[in-house]
Amino acid sequence: MRRSDLRATAAATPAPVLLLAGMVSLQFGSAVAKTLFERVGPAGTTLLRLLFAAALLCLFTRPAPRLLRTHGRLLLGYGAVFTVMQFAFYQATARLPLGVVVTLEFSGPLLLAALTSRRALDRVWVLLAAAGLLVLGGTRGLDDPVGLAAALVTGAALTGYILIGAKVGRAVPGGAGLALGLFVAAVLALPTAPLLGLPPLGTLAEPAVLAAALGVAVLTTVIPFSLEFAALRRLPPRVFAVLSTVEPVIAALAGLALLGEHLTLVQWAAVLCVVGAATGTAIGAATAARASAPTSSPSTPDTTDTTDRKEKPENTENTENGVHPR
Repeated sequence: MRRSDLRATAAATPAPVLLLAGMVSLQFGSAVAKTLFERVGPAGTTLLRLLFAAALLCLFTRPAPRLLRTHGRLLLGYGAVFTVMQFAFYQATARLPLGVVVTLEFSGPLLLAALTSRRALDRVWVLLAAAGLLVLGGTRGLDDPVGLAAALVTGAALTGYILIGAKVGRAVPGGAGLALGLFVAAVLALPTAPLLGLPPLGTLAEPAVLAAALGVAVLTTVIPFSLEFAALRRLPPRVFAVLSTVEPVIAALAGLALLGEHLTLVQWAAVLCVVGAATGTAIGAATAARASAPTSSPSTPDTTDTTDRKEKPENTENTENGVHPR
């Protein structure tokens, strides 16, 4: 299928469908990544995934090398927090079910939302999320404290990634920021991965391993990036935020379907507590944004959404950073 045909198909597909398809690709790709752990371990899987993802995104977006010189310090921080997040995420998923890890990962952004909000109701949502996280930590984390710690580090890194990603989105146009951030992350991963344990180079270079790693990179980076970028041109940010809250459920279903990871009813209830809290926080943020937005003049067409999404890449970049890091 030609690129023009793909664009036409994306344009004809409802934006929420594109967004959900991107999340499904991301989480099923993460499940596929777990199947590589027996061959190359979490560190080897992380290294290969970052190398392939960086190469593919740089190939597709063709970022200007001068951006690395101009925004080197910012991109270094961006890539560093991405590297920490990737290694921590795969270390966590090697020890805990995928759905549990993704749910625990929400702890960082939810805490950020609570600290930056003045609405009393948001504190209620955070308490609900905390209850769910405590249940998950008690049922699956206490028997593997390393996995629990790695999942919480992932959540903390995701929070930093979102904050730095907002600055990158303002400074670097289009998808170049994400591509260059992944490039920096891949470079930083080269000396980091051996410290966490790598198999022999011959194992990493096996055709079957490289093919699986390439598939993981496509499923977790290229497809979600492309689908969500197309969706966000037509989807209001508040709708994106609400739809994104189903990601822990998708992760749990991906773990069940591909890895046979069964969650108990109590664990499912904990996951849904976090999803409900994230949904409530997203809806509350959207309501507050609408209340504080200036009213458009009746004689002037309101083109705020379209203009913002086309001319302010930080909106897209910042939102994508909350979805793509795994």
